[in-house]
Amino acid sequence: MKIHLKLLALVLMLIMLVQSTVFSAFAVVPSQGTSGATSSGYTIQTSTINYSSDYNSGKRNQIATTLEGTSADAYYTGSNEYDVLSEKSADAIKTALSSLMKSTHTYTSSYDDCHYKADRTDCENGNGKVSLIYTGYSATMSQWNGWNREHVWPKSLGGNNTSGGGADMHHIRPSDAGVNSSRGNKKYGEVSGGTAKYGSNPATGVLGGYYSSTYFEPLDNVKGDVARIVLYVWVRWGSAWGADNVTEVFQSVDVLLEWCELDPVDTWELGRNEVIEDIQGNRNVFIDYPEYAWLIFGREVPEDMYTPSGEAQTNAHHWDSGSVTTAATCTTSGIITYKCTDTGCGETKTETVSALGHSYNSGVITTNPTCTDKGVKTLTCSRCQATRTESITALGHSYGEWIIEVPATETTTGSQYKICSTCGNKVTEIIPIIGHEHNYTETVTPPTCNSEGYTTHTCSCGHSYVDSYKDLLYHDYQNGSCVFCGEPDPTLPSYTKDDFTRLVSNITNGAYTGQNMFVKLCDGIRVYNSLSSADKEAVSEQYNTLINLISQYNNEITSVNNDTKKLSSSLSTVIIMISASTVTFATYTLLNKKYF
Repeated sequence: MKIHLKLLALVLMLIMLVQSTVFSAFAVVPSQGTSGATSSGYTIQTSTINYSSDYNSGKRNQIATTLEGTSADAYYTGSNEYDVLSEKSADAIKTALSSLMKSTHTYTSSYDDCHYKADRTDCENGNGKVSLIYTGYSATMSQWNGWNREHVWPKSLGGNNTSGGGADMHHIRPSDAGVNSSRGNKKYGEVSGGTAKYGSNPATGVLGGYYSSTYFEPLDNVKGDVARIVLYVWVRWGSAWGADNVTEVFQSVDVLLEWCELDPVDTWELGRNEVIEDIQGNRNVFIDYPEYAWLIFGREVPEDMYTPSGEAQTNAHHWDSGSVTTAATCTTSGIITYKCTDTGCGETKTETVSALGHSYNSGVITTNPTCTDKGVKTLTCSRCQATRTESITALGHSYGEWIIEVPATETTTGSQYKICSTCGNKVTEIIPIIGHEHNYTETVTPPTCNSEGYTTHTCSCGHSYVDSYKDLLYHDYQNGSCVFCGEPDPTLPSYTKDDFTRLVSNITNGAYTGQNMFVKLCDGIRVYNSLSSADKEAVSEQYNTLINLISQYNNEITSVNNDTKKLSSSLSTVIIMISASTVTFATYTLLNKKYF
C-alpha cells in the first residue's frame, strides 16, 4: 500500500518550523513480506544534509528526497544529465550509464579495502562501528571474527574472484558471518514459509532474513539496497565480471523493481555512495537516480515514488478524473481514459474497469418441485436480461399417522401403512410380534442306560425350550443282567426259555444232590435273569417252582446246620460235616441275599 508521503512531508516540515528541531529517523525494521509499496517504519528527509566524504553521515530508514549536500551535481553533467539520458532508448541509457561509471572509476579497490575502509563506508555518523547488511547490527572493527565481507552478487554466480567486480566497494558489504553463510549463493527472491535466519556472535538473536532451498529474502529495509547493488554490478561490470543478466541473482526483474520501490533510498545509502566516490571516484547511479532501473528495462517509472533526484515526482503526470470510453457490461470489462492536465502534455492513459457482473432478481418458479423431483427457478438480470436457472429442492413426502392394517399378536407380526398427503404415496411397515411374559411348566425326563435325561419347559403359548441335561446312566451288569434296565449281559452265554424249563425239571426230578444241588439252584436264577421279558412271562410257572425249591433247600440247610452245631463236641468226622454244612449255609445265605 503506497503512503501519501508528500502530505506526510509537509506535516513534518510544519512541525519543524514550530519546534525548530530536525526530524530524526526511527530505527524501525519494516515488516517482512511487504511488497509493491513503501514499507512502514520510515521517516522523510525534511532538511538538507551536508554529506561527509570522510565517513557515512546519513541515517538509516530516513528516505532521501534530495541530492543537495552531495557531489552528484558535478558527477552528472552534459550528456549524462537525467533530462538528456531519460529521452534515450533503454539500451542507450544502459550503455551511457555503464560508460559513466567505468570512466570515473579511477581507483581500483582491493578486497582488503572493503574490510579496512568499512568504518568509513558503512559506519553510522562516524561512530567507528560497522552496520552489517541484513541484520543492521552495529559491530566494532575489532569484532572482525563475527562479521565478514558479503558479495551481494555471489562470486560463484559472477567472476568468482576477489578483484575487479569482486572487490568493488559499491558491491561488497560487511555482513554477519552466520547470515552470510545461510544466504550462500541463493538468488534473491520472495520466500513463502521459509526458515528464519538469525545473526551469530556478536549479533546473536538478531533477525537477518528468511531462506528456502532456492531463495534468500532479506528484511524489507534491505531489499532496495541489494536490488540497487545488483543493478550497479550488472551495468558497471557486466560480462567483465560474469554479470550478464540480473536474473542470474534475482528471482525476476519484476521482483527486483518491486524491491527498489518498496525500500526507497535512505540518507545512509546516499551517504555511503558519497564516501565510496571519494575513494573509488565513481558513484552507483541507481542510488542517485533509481528511476534508471525502470528506464533500462523499458518500464514506466512509478508516479510519486520518492527518490534522491526527485525526478519520478517531477515528471509525474497529473491526471484528470477520467471519462468512460468503453462502458463495462455484465460480462465484459470497460475502459476509463485519463488525460494529463499539465500544460502542453496532452498524454492519456487508460484504466480497465472490471465487468459489472450480472444483477439477478429473485426469480420465478418455472418448474414446480414434487415430493421426489427438484423444481426449477429462473432468474433474470436487471441489467442485460440474461437468465440463469437454479434448482429447487424436492418437497419430500408429507406422511400422516400410521394406520394399523393387521394388528400384531403375541406370536405373529402385524402390518401398518401411512399415505403422503401431497402425492398419495403409500408406505407399509411390519409391526413386530408383541410378545409376553412366558409362564412355563416343567417336565423332567430321567436319564436311562441309552439316553440322557433333560427338563422340558413349556409355555401356554406353545413356546418351549429344553435344559438341565443329565448324562445317561450306562449299563451296570450284575449276574447276567443290567441292574437299571434288566438288559441281559451281552458278554454271557445266551439262554432260552427251554434251557430254563429243562434245568428246573432236572432239579425237581432229583438229578442233583448236595453241593451240586446248590450250584444248579444258582444257575437257575442266572438263566432266568438272562431271558427276555416275553420268555420270562412264558416260564413264570417254572420260575415259581424254582423259588419254592430254593426256599425248601434253605430250610433244610438251616435245620442241618442247627443239628450239627449240637454235635459239635463229638467226632472229628462230625466237625468236618459241620464245617462243610456251615460253608454251604453261608454260601446259600449269600445267594439268598443276592437274588431275593
